[in-house]
Amino acid sequence: MSVTLAVNCYERTYRQVLAPGYFPAIEQMNARTFEQVIALINNVGDPREAQDRAAALVDCGEITGFEFVSDWVPAALQHWRLGHRHFRRRPYLLDYGLVMPLVSSSEYILGWDAETVLEEPADWVSPSLDLLGSDSRVLHASLNWPPARPQDAGVEGDAVARVGDFLLSWGFSDQVFLISRKNMLATDMKTFSPAAIARHAPHPYTFEFRMESYQRASRKVRATYEPVRYRTNLQIDGVLDRTGKSQYEGFRTEALHRVEYHITRQLPSRLGPRWARNASISQARGTKQG
Repeated sequence: MSVTLAVNCYERTYRQVLAPGYFPAIEQMNARTFEQVIALINNVGDPREAQDRAAALVDCGEITGFEFVSDWVPAALQHWRLGHRHFRRRPYLLDYGLVMPLVSSSEYILGWDAETVLEEPADWVSPSLDLLGSDSRVLHASLNWPPARPQDAGVEGDAVARVGDFLLSWGFSDQVFLISRKNMLATDMKTFSPAAIARHAPHPYTFEFRMESYQRASRKVRATYEPVRYRTNLQIDGVLDRTGKSQYEGFRTEALHRVEYHITRQLPSRLGPRWARNASISQARGTKQG
């Protein structure tokens, strides 16, 4: 099964991503060579410099290609039947995810955040591909993550079931995800889920939020490979704080957090994952195969 490695970079991260050695290091961490390696360039101040850096990586064989996200936005809007209004104030938090399957030609896509690093090298992609091909409940696979704060439960706090080394949950994060390109292209990006809205209150209407909304509405799950953990940059403020959070956004974030903790966490499982944060996996309609 072929896999595309796609890394989205932007003003704060493109110099790191488009430096020699960055993409080979990701392949070494994952103990795998990817059939297609793509740099997505999004929201940069100097497109010419970013293009020159990316072209140099193509010339030396470290990546197979690069694309500017903005060039693909019209095609993405047409495919998902979205309008520019769906991008709201921060289009670059959604557009890269819509573009990713359009620029890939592999059967699967590994979406990789610019600052994601595995704690130890491991081939987690192979067992994840096996699960994705055998269990129709699973939409995407991901990796174990360290709790952001000591009091957080981490992946165990989100889990609703286990399949071997995988913990199943309803969440989605763009820090690292492995998904079928075909299934990604079939995602309904206009799906509504109160539980997803509450969980993504600090950054609503993003690619993460829209993928999780679809997962919950269609009763598909994330499979987190528990033995392998990753880390990312937790030393920076939230995206809304960095890009200018309005008074309304601050109020909405606080209000939706209250909804999450006092309503969605306590809703009965029978309402399903669209409403209840940790609904039982028995609510899933897909059937395990193989």
